[in-house]
Formats: sequence, structure tokens, C-alpha cells
Amino acid sequence: MDGCVVRLHSVSFSSVVEDNREAFTAQPIRVNFHQLLQLSDAPTLLPEVRNENVLMAVVALLDSALPDIGPQDIHDTVHSPGANTIILLRDHADVLQEYRVRAHRGSQGELLRPEMPEASQDHQVDSNWLSTLYSESEDSSEESCESEESDHRWSWEYFCTGVQEFLAAARKRREMREEAEEDEAIPPSAVGVECLLVAAAAYELKTLMTGETVLQVSLLATRKHYRRCGVGRYIIELLKTQSVCGQYDALLAHADSDAVDFFSHCGLTDDPLLNDKFREVRDEWANTTIMSYLPPFTTELHSRNPGFSLGLAELEIEVNV
Repeated sequence: MDGCVVRLHSVSFSSVVEDNREAFTAQPIRVNFHQLLQLSDAPTLLPEVRNENVLMAVVALLDSALPDIGPQDIHDTVHSPGANTIILLRDHADVLQEYRVRAHRGSQGELLRPEMPEASQDHQVDSNWLSTLYSESEDSSEESCESEESDHRWSWEYFCTGVQEFLAAARKRREMREEAEEDEAIPPSAVGVECLLVAAAAYELKTLMTGETVLQVSLLATRKHYRRCGVGRYIIELLKTQSVCGQYDALLAHADSDAVDFFSHCGLTDDPLLNDKFREVRDEWANTTIMSYLPPFTTELHSRNPGFSLGLAELEIEVNV
């Protein structure tokens, strides 16, 4: 599983739209954005889409779902050298067809609010306008070295410089979709990365002072349209799969009050006695509860794609029923 970009097999989910159950497919990709954006010959995550724009869409989604954190902290977490991000992306042709069907029905969901303020020029991003990329109205139906710090600051400035152009392009694509009156009127160029992103989760492998290696889930969000489809639980199962994420002794998550039940249903525990051994990382995120999952002592991993190889009956039922 070496490399800054690892593509997994596509997985099918089902969602309920206007009382109709519809299936959709998404491809999970594990990416280290810090490494990817440093490569001169970097592979593209999406055809004809800049990798920087994928990062901007990921930050926007996480900022929309986790507004108390702030866009710069989210960016710095996703782009930190040791962080990896699991992203789920849909196929462009599938999403384009869905927009054309919605336009024909007269029920196309919005991906942006009607108005978005312009980005400032002082490298300060206001989450009130960045998070509008994935606003609640979008769907009808969630110590480094000095050189690393310098690179990190430059990256944030670069991000802020490009995000205004990115949002303007996303706004233009939305206008193109809204202006379409017939099925075939929506051109392929009207569907951008902001339409293809389903979910994202950032994590990092860390070695504690006790010598234990932990996988620390820092951020997790699913777009509103794709919630209650098993997407979030699928991502947790990916993170439990050590052939995907690497070897570790415990999986840790910092859950806010609204997410404790979700992580509990995914097999994590908030037992204070058990989790006291992880107090070293307990206070890294404010107003959260640390939760943990301890993997089995023996784990046979057969494939990069848990959707096909893990035999997760309960997950299969949740995803496909």
C-alpha cells in the first residue's frame, strides 16, 4: 500500500431520494495531499481536475460539516505531512446523468447558496463562505520542524490564493446547471469536483510515548445527500482494515457530542478506563470525547477492498438494503 495515492475498488451504496431508493457507486481513494502536491509529475485524482481543487473541495466539505473547527485548522490537518485522507468520489458520467434527470423533473438540488462573498486577500478564509460549497440547501433529502512549518504556511497562503478562483468556477458551473431547461442542455463541463465528492476522512498513524501505534481519525464528513446510506460506516471499516491504513494497536476517534452514537455503532467505545491509556492525545481536539477500537489479535487481510473481502455481513446489509 505504498504511494501517496491508492485507489480501491468502487463500492455500491443505495440512497432514498424523494421516497425512491436509488443506487450509486463511489470509488474510495487514499491520498496523502502533502506528498501529492509536492510532486512535479503527480498523478491526477480526477481527469482534467487539478489536485489542488480536490483538496479545496475536501476542506469545504469538512468545514461545512464541522464549522466549529475552522477552515485553516481543517486544511492544516488534511495537508499535514503524516496525514492521509480517504475520499469517496463518484463517476462524472453518473452524476451528469442524475443532474439531467433532476433538471427534467424540475427538482435539481442546489450545490451552492445563491450568494457567496468574495474571498479576502489577506489569506484569511471565512468559513461562512467556504462552507457554502456544501451548504445545507444542497440536497433535497455530514510538533514539526521549522522547514515543515514554513512549507505549511506557504501551503495555506497558496490555498487561499486559489480558493477564490475555485469558488468562482463552482458558482459558474451551478449557474450552467440552473439555466438548463431540457435533459440534454446540461453540458459535461457543468459538473465539477464539488459534485463528485461523497465523503472524506482524515487520519494519521502515530506512535505514543508508551510505544503503541495508534490510528487517529481527525476529521470525518459525508455530504448531506449521501447520509444514512452506510457511507460513514464503510469508511470506518476501511480504517479498521490494516491492509489499507497500516498496522496499529488501536484506532482512536475524537467524537463531538453528535457523533458519539455513530462511532459506538461502528464498534468504538468511550469507556473512560480503557481510553485513559490514550490520554496523551485526548486533548488534541477541544470539546470532544476520545473513543477507541482495539483490533483482533490476529487479522487475515486478503484484499485492498473490504467491500469484497472482509465478509462484513452487517455492513453489507446496511449498504445494499
